[in-house]
Amino acid sequence: MTRRIWLATASLAAGLWAGVAAAQAPAGPGPAARLFISPSGEPFRDDDGLAAWFAGADRDGDTLLTRPEFEADAERFFAVLDANGDGVIDGFENQAYERQIAPEITRLSETRPQGPGPGDRPGADGERPRRSLAGLGRGKPEPGVQRQGAARYGLLNEPHPVRGADADLSGRISQVEWRNAAVRRFNLLDLDGDGVLTLDTLPPLPGARPPR
Repeated sequence: MTRRIWLATASLAAGLWAGVAAAQAPAGPGPAARLFISPSGEPFRDDDGLAAWFAGADRDGDTLLTRPEFEADAERFFAVLDANGDGVIDGFENQAYERQIAPEITRLSETRPQGPGPGDRPGADGERPRRSLAGLGRGKPEPGVQRQGAARYGLLNEPHPVRGADADLSGRISQVEWRNAAVRRFNLLDLDGDGVLTLDTLPPLPGARPPR
C-alpha cells in the first residue's frame, strides 16, 4: 500500500513538473511570427502585414506613400486608441492598447550585451544595469542594442510606439504629440528625403532574410 501511494505521488509530481516546464518553454513559430506592427503601433497579422499596412495607408493606390498619407494613417489609428474621443490617449487607453490591441508588446526595456551606457541606472549587486525608459521610443537604431517589444515586429526600433509619442512624459499623448511623432517617424523612414516611401526602399524587418 505504501509503495502504491509513493508511486502515485511521484507520478503526480512528475506531471506537475512537466506542466511547469511546458509553460516556461519558448513558444514555437505561430501567428506572432507573421506579425507586423506599423510605425504608429497598429498590429497587422496577415501573411504580409507590411504590405497590408502600406496598401491601406497609400490612399490613392499609386504605390507611393506620401507624408500626408502617412500622417493621415497615424491620425486614423489615434482615433482607434482614443476610445472616449477626448483627443488624448490616457493611461487606461494605453493599457487597453497593451492588453487588447497589441498584447505581443510585453517588454519595454532594451538589453545591451555589455557595459552601461547613457541613461542607464545601476542595478543591484551583480545585476546588469537597466536602461531608463526615458531613452526609449525614439526609433533610431543603436549599435549593440537588441530590439524589444514592438521593435521586434516593425520598421523602427521603438519598443512602444504609443508611449514613444509621449514627448513630455506626462503619461498622456495629445493629438499634437501624436502628429509630431508621425512626422518624426516618416523622416526616419524617408532615407533619401524625397518625401515619399515605397515598399522596396523601406528598411528590412527584423529577422527578414537579405535579398540574394
